[in-house]
Amino acid sequence: MMKKRLTALIICVSIVLSLSVSAFAESEAKVYTLSLEDAINMALEKDSAYVSADLKIKDAEKQLQQANKNKKDVQGISVKVSSGISGFLLQRGYYVEQAKIGVESAKLEKQQILASDAYAITQQYYGVKLAERLLKSAENSYKLALDNNNTMEKQYSLGLVSQLDLNNAKHALNQAKAACDKYKRSMELAVKNLAATIFIEEDNYILNLTDDIEYIEFATNIEDDINKALETRYDVYMLKSALLLAQKMENIADIFGYTSAEFSSANQNRVQSEVTYNKTKKLIGIAINASYNEILDAKDSLTLAEEKLNLSKQEYDIAVIQYNLGLITNSQLTAAINAASNAGTELENAKLAYKLAVEKYGYEITIGLGQ
Repeated sequence: MMKKRLTALIICVSIVLSLSVSAFAESEAKVYTLSLEDAINMALEKDSAYVSADLKIKDAEKQLQQANKNKKDVQGISVKVSSGISGFLLQRGYYVEQAKIGVESAKLEKQQILASDAYAITQQYYGVKLAERLLKSAENSYKLALDNNNTMEKQYSLGLVSQLDLNNAKHALNQAKAACDKYKRSMELAVKNLAATIFIEEDNYILNLTDDIEYIEFATNIEDDINKALETRYDVYMLKSALLLAQKMENIADIFGYTSAEFSSANQNRVQSEVTYNKTKKLIGIAINASYNEILDAKDSLTLAEEKLNLSKQEYDIAVIQYNLGLITNSQLTAAINAASNAGTELENAKLAYKLAVEKYGYEITIGLGQ
């Protein structure tokens, strides 16, 4: 019988992670083979905000139908200034325009929920993949540290190295073991986090994540992207719509005269809407520039990380030769091992940072991620 319950087991194409589990528990686990798109779709199927978005769209469409009916019902009826502005708003189609905006905004809100969910799941999905890679790298470093420690023990027994060299090797081995434990715990948490987000309800499950953290070179025209964003983003549409409604109300309120309370209120609302819209457009342009700069920064970090890893590998190979020739101490060899391991970790983190920066930028210039 199994004493420890399997919470999660990751299976990769080329990496089998050793989580403690009996053959019985593994056979009982439900297998989820998921691309990133699959994971996103699983989450959306049960996301209450996304599911209810369709209900909001239907409700908005019903309100539009009612607004059209109400406008039709008052056509030909004389509306008096003394009755206030509501009758004029109804007769001149203000509420119809408002309802049309409601339908479109509900549709765009659904798209933004999808984008926000998709980006969050993208971060978690690739977070698991990163954890797998880091664990694998730590395991490789542990093997090197173990080999080095075994060598030191043999050489110490022959009187070829000092107690200090042996202690140093053991310390390096303990560090490598601690790193493995750390990344294993991180991986398990990353798996649980993703599983919860995509609504996996089983206690025993296997995740086979098929998409890897590979990246392609990214290039774009920032000005074109900003212009695109100002046409497609949900927040821009809402502000633009608010301005259009404010302008329409001001035009209708004109019938009451420039000194009237109705016109004064409408005018103030229009001015404020215009200021907010223009200011937000500029801020969005700045934010998109900042998002693009994140890509550039991430690419620089990635290039430097690749260079650092290549240099670290070369330095490690040289250190092994020098150590075998008695030219450096075991402490120096251990330092070279650790440097290569750290460089590998840095590269994996840089790959994910670059990929996520590109993913985020794509959402920012289309529908926007919201808050």
